[in-house]
Amino acid sequence: MDSNSNITQIKGIGEALASKFEKLNIFTIKDLLFHIPYKYQDTSEVLSIEQFLLAGKGTFIAEIVSVKTFYTRFKKQITTVRVKDDTGSLSLIYFNQPYLSKTLGIGELYLFNAQVTLKAGKRNIYNPKIEKLKDDVSQQTHLGKLISVYSETKGLSSRILRTKIKELKPDVKKIIIDPLDSRILVQNNLLTLPDSIEKIHFPETNDEIISARERLSFDEMLKIAFRIEKEVLEQKKEKAKPIKIDAKLTNQFIKSLPYTLTDDQNSSLETILDEISKEKPMNRLLNGDVGSGKTVVSAIAILNTISAGYSAILIAPTTVLATQHFETFKKLFKDFDLQVELCISSEKTITDASNKLIIGTHAILYQQELPSDLNLVVIDEQHRFGVEQRKYLKTKTKNTPHYLTMTATPIPRSLTEIFFGNLDVSEIKEKPADRKEIKTYYTPYTKRNDCFDWIVKKIKDSNFKEQAFVIYPLIEESEKTAVKSVLNEFTSLQEKYVNMKIAFMHGKLKPKNKEQILNDFRDKKYNILISTTVIEVGIDIPDVTMMVIENAERFGLAQLHQLRGRIGRNDMQSYCYVIPGQEATEDPDVKERLQYFASHPSGFEVADYDLQRRGPGEVYGTRQSGIPNFKVASIHDLDTLKKARKVARELLITDNNVDDILENLFR
Repeated sequence: MDSNSNITQIKGIGEALASKFEKLNIFTIKDLLFHIPYKYQDTSEVLSIEQFLLAGKGTFIAEIVSVKTFYTRFKKQITTVRVKDDTGSLSLIYFNQPYLSKTLGIGELYLFNAQVTLKAGKRNIYNPKIEKLKDDVSQQTHLGKLISVYSETKGLSSRILRTKIKELKPDVKKIIIDPLDSRILVQNNLLTLPDSIEKIHFPETNDEIISARERLSFDEMLKIAFRIEKEVLEQKKEKAKPIKIDAKLTNQFIKSLPYTLTDDQNSSLETILDEISKEKPMNRLLNGDVGSGKTVVSAIAILNTISAGYSAILIAPTTVLATQHFETFKKLFKDFDLQVELCISSEKTITDASNKLIIGTHAILYQQELPSDLNLVVIDEQHRFGVEQRKYLKTKTKNTPHYLTMTATPIPRSLTEIFFGNLDVSEIKEKPADRKEIKTYYTPYTKRNDCFDWIVKKIKDSNFKEQAFVIYPLIEESEKTAVKSVLNEFTSLQEKYVNMKIAFMHGKLKPKNKEQILNDFRDKKYNILISTTVIEVGIDIPDVTMMVIENAERFGLAQLHQLRGRIGRNDMQSYCYVIPGQEATEDPDVKERLQYFASHPSGFEVADYDLQRRGPGEVYGTRQSGIPNFKVASIHDLDTLKKARKVARELLITDNNVDDILENLFR
């Protein structure tokens, strides 16, 4: 039997039981050993019956006095087990476990773990855990020690998992190969992998659990570290053309802006201009809060690139956002002699002329001949642009261009290290001085109608200058349901507020139709736009000063913050109302989350809070974002990631068996 043997090689696991293991993604011996307990129950403190009754719960040793099974009039099987010790006796009640009559030996000692339940003033003990007492406590599997508790599935309990894993215990050191040599383990104060696997399943103390988890966490971080360090090593081989910075032109552009740059903008800009002036290609993430002014910082880098005789590309995730960027950059560069070209159709060819800014979607990478003088690529929203696209770009250019990635999704520092470990990071947290803080209110469902009445009055009082968004979630990821919600609300609001011009938009509409609706909304043809989250990224309509987010409990706080960022785009006061669904209004957790959101304008604070409460997979979507699905490691453990990166760097330089190491790490 080796690590890749099928689990049916273990005694007692046939095809039927193996199919249940498969539901937990356990197919091989290694999969079973790598199925890690998610918690432990300490049953090592053994009480007397008297002590157990006083405590109301715990583990006790008792002798079996009698076992009786009978049927109730409703055909339920009840087994009563009478037990005793020197301090007293108890009756234990088991439901639908008649086999106990045959398996429990009268006069024999057993360990029990239970909780006392009070019913009609009487103390009852239902379905206690049970294991026969062995001469040596170390031989106990289920009680009398630290007991591992596992993720389970129907027909596969922690008790069964413990039993089957225990059968492998004598052979763990033969089955599990440690891919790391002793020098690395000593330097980082780590257990061997076989020792860690043994101790994580069968710990004798809490310290053993901690030591085992440290090693397994290191392995998980090392896999991330290899990915990061491979990319870093590749980047070191690359060369870019240095861009000569025109200080006079830069100052002229900054003076042309109708506002003063914030300290964060100036700091980020200084770093970016310094990096693009060097031969080493810049690879930087500009992580800015919603409305913090990332676009202007990128515009100054683009201005210097074109001024120095090169071209730049700005890649947006959607045609709507690409078109909006096109309009924004035309305005920013109106007093400067710069060519800006929009390319969102495969039918439109990029003109041969070099020395310009090209704005488009990812499609332009694959559909167009790119300028030979391309020297700066600005990517809007990193998670939509991966390593493969960057590799493809390299095949289209002689030199590696400088990369500036922008994201308006506030990402806490712990996640940026894992997401973007190969990128340098600049953060823009300050908002421009002319932007007023968006007033956000948690609004109970009972106040929903009052909220809409106030918004309609506000629009009228502004002489129909101000506008509002009403947002609905994609309920259970069903586009049809979301469309229905949007259409129902559209009809309802139209009937109630007959003097309001209302439009609706959802993901099923064609891009051309969405763009038309947004343009009409921007041109004041509508007062209220009802929409799903298709407006989440990049839509900039200055006179939208109000937003209502319905069923707000269905959104992560980071996404709510993204939506909130679609308003407050001018110097007027803006308002955001988060309304939970009718059923969710009474949920205290929902209220706490939404009230936190309402009282915290910073996207970084909101994202960090949500990350702590719900985990990265819930907040950002594990599949979409590429966040690792850790079994043991914590995304907040940057110290372990730092150590792992150092080891990965050394191994990549000196060791040719990295693939073997990756194959044998804990996963």
